[in-house]
Amino acid sequence: ADGKMNKIKWILTWPLIFLLFCTIPNCSKPRWEKFFMLTFVLSTLWIALFSYFMVWMVTVIGYTLGIPDVIMGITFLAAGTSVPDCMASLIVARQGLGDMAVSNTIGSNVFDILVGLGVPWGLQTMVVNYGSFVKINSKGLVYSVALLLGSV
Repeated sequence: ADGKMNKIKWILTWPLIFLLFCTIPNCSKPRWEKFFMLTFVLSTLWIALFSYFMVWMVTVIGYTLGIPDVIMGITFLAAGTSVPDCMASLIVARQGLGDMAVSNTIGSNVFDILVGLGVPWGLQTMVVNYGSFVKINSKGLVYSVALLLGSV
């Protein structure tokens, strides 16, 4: 039964893995070693695309089931983005790299705030509508940033 599930998983994920293989250089191989920045940028773009589709699907599911966007965002999206970071931190902590685990925990949140929020807001105010303001509808964001800054 376990072997069949692995085959089904492989069949379902193969097209996506093939697409990523073709579009992102593997800089762990000597041939692509110098292209690490391209790998980073392309990986970030793929993450942005996947994130867009994830938010879109969660919004559609929430609308279909009558669950408000705020609840769907807090529960599914926040948990869906935090659990992989937690797992990565656990893995490196078990390998004896506690400083890397703490760095990952704090660094991913700093990256989320500075790049995940800063770049779209910067583009909005400098490129799309120069001199405009971005209205933040979340009062919890200020507290989250303050707690993150305190932990750093």
